[in-house]
Amino acid sequence: MTSTQTQVPFITHIRSLTFCCFVVFAAAGAAHAQSLTGNVGSANIGAGEQSVEGRVGIEESGNAQGRFHYEYGFSDWYQLRTIAAFRKPEDGDWTFSGLTFENWFQWSEEGADRKGFNGGARLAYTFSDDNRPDTLAFRVTITDRFAGVWEWRTNLIAETAVNDPGSDGAELESRFQLTRAIPHRSFGAQSWRVGAELFSEYGTTNELASLDAQAHQMGPVVKAEWSNGISLQAAVRAGLTEGSDDLMAKIFIGREF
Repeated sequence: MTSTQTQVPFITHIRSLTFCCFVVFAAAGAAHAQSLTGNVGSANIGAGEQSVEGRVGIEESGNAQGRFHYEYGFSDWYQLRTIAAFRKPEDGDWTFSGLTFENWFQWSEEGADRKGFNGGARLAYTFSDDNRPDTLAFRVTITDRFAGVWEWRTNLIAETAVNDPGSDGAELESRFQLTRAIPHRSFGAQSWRVGAELFSEYGTTNELASLDAQAHQMGPVVKAEWSNGISLQAAVRAGLTEGSDDLMAKIFIGREF
């Protein structure tokens, strides 16, 4: 991010977050399985910035998901990401599963050194394959780097099926990640971060699940960035409740231009 920090009063952050949370928990849609390629994202938008990324995730039974991204920042507050998603069932072949157009919006920007508060929202539409309904998703993203080396991220998500009479309300999710920068320069990376992340799924707006039936996964995450724009993220999460997948692993590789 090369632009200067936009100063927004604290009360404005609270009002914006309250409004976005209301939108999330008022939506309607359909449930889905835990994401194997999901991230705890931030807005992180800059005019003219573009990047590509590939992601792969797999869970203990052998089911896998993959996706490829291209994103471009049209301004310091709006970015478009295009996602091609694929899936591989256990003992099956890779097949195309959907094409997503994800609109990113940024209402509060961190400093040029990427420190401080960042707030944003995303609105995504997925054209699904395999006779599954299309989906519409809304996400609030909050990021804050503090005390020099720490960063926390929170995402609130609601996803709705489009034109699906069998849907039973909005699928509600949250994601949280806490990482710390470490003085480590292995493999020529200019920065490393280590920490943990928690992914949670609560059921739908029509029927919130009991705690045991909810899906909660937690585990370690590591991130690295190189001066040429290449980035790496890897994580493993284990299930905390009966409604969770027992174990999953993921790896992301990207390049900014």
